[in-house]
Amino acid sequence: MMKSANDTQLRKLMDEMNKHGRVGEASMKAGMDRKTGRKYQQAGALPSELAKQRDWRTRQDAFEELGLRSRRR
Repeated sequence: MMKSANDTQLRKLMDEMNKHGRVGEASMKAGMDRKTGRKYQQAGALPSELAKQRDWRTRQDAFEELGLRSRRR
């Protein structure tokens, strides 16, 4: 399972880009795919700044029919 890039990886990507300017090599050294590196380079923002909060449920609440509410809300 692939994880999304984190802020530390993006900082490493930008450091490597400043050294030699090649996205593929910089992305590899930062531990991410070339396409992911280019996406964040063009966005100009950290992954934590780009993440959006979702307000919908991804699954039906298993305890709903029992009249119990999950504690996560």
